[in-house]
Amino acid sequence: MKSRVELYNNKNKSKNYKIYIVIFAVLFIFLFIFFGIKQYNNYLINKYSVRGVLVNQSDGYIDFVSLANNNQKFVYIKASQGSTYTDDNFSNNFNRSQGSGMQIGVYHIFSVQSKIKSQLANFTKEVGANYGSIPPMIVVNSRLNGSQIKQLSDFVYMVHRYYNTDLVISCNNKIFSDLHKRNPYISLLSSDLNNSKATFISIDDHSMNLDGSNVSLNQVAFNGKNTDWERYLLKSRNR
Repeated sequence: MKSRVELYNNKNKSKNYKIYIVIFAVLFIFLFIFFGIKQYNNYLINKYSVRGVLVNQSDGYIDFVSLANNNQKFVYIKASQGSTYTDDNFSNNFNRSQGSGMQIGVYHIFSVQSKIKSQLANFTKEVGANYGSIPPMIVVNSRLNGSQIKQLSDFVYMVHRYYNTDLVISCNNKIFSDLHKRNPYISLLSSDLNNSKATFISIDDHSMNLDGSNVSLNQVAFNGKNTDWERYLLKSRNR
């Protein structure tokens, strides 16, 4: 006959097993959903015929010819962030991207902590005349209040005037809507793959095969057909 201690221990073991089963089940469901969403997003973005990538120094050495051979039509290269930071690989990446056959653009990450005139000076000093063949991009990674959106709008206008070109803005729909009222020459890059109003859509850490090796890059797609892309490029050349 089992003692009360043995019965108590067996009961606790049974409870522990149930807890472990629940934890493993929750973990399995989480991983299934995570990888399922990632695979679905990969499927969605691969449906677009005109695709490209965003690159920065954290991506290491980029073989732009291999990207072009992988059916990438364009690339955006990070130039600067805020008023003082510049991407260590910008000049090297930009120079090596020439002759790849891809359309080249540059981008700046906007900072609410930096004055817009100093951000413009930082961006234009790093980029110079090397702003590429497609409109420069400004990336907004944080939520902005009303006064910060006004600050961003002024910065967008300054870049537009400096290079006399249209711009692409990576941000959420609300920020873009507020910006577009003041700056009709901008287009949207959205992380929402179903955003029909976006000119470009993006997905982070997209896996692709380059020369037999799997690499993970931020994938971008043009939200249109090849004929739309040709019209977009023609408009960019006539800016």
